[in-house]
Amino acid sequence: MLEIQEPVNVWVFFQGSQIHPSYFFWHGRQIKVEKINLVHTSKNGSNTFYHFSVSSGGNFYRLRLDTSKMKWILEAVEEE
Repeated sequence: MLEIQEPVNVWVFFQGSQIHPSYFFWHGRQIKVEKINLVHTSKNGSNTFYHFSVSSGGNFYRLRLDTSKMKWILEAVEEE
């Protein structure tokens, strides 16, 4: 995977207490999240981060939500 670390906008929906990324916007493209492959959390001090490994059209992406700033980062990309 290619490490990116770029801010992105993400559309999400909530199901109960779970957050589900639906679309994200990167380099002028709207990318539909077809599958959430893995979700985990990490902490840095009191900050909690949610990490999502998602796929779309045979490509793989890693997204991170910083809950203290409510900002999304595209961490890594593996595109064909």
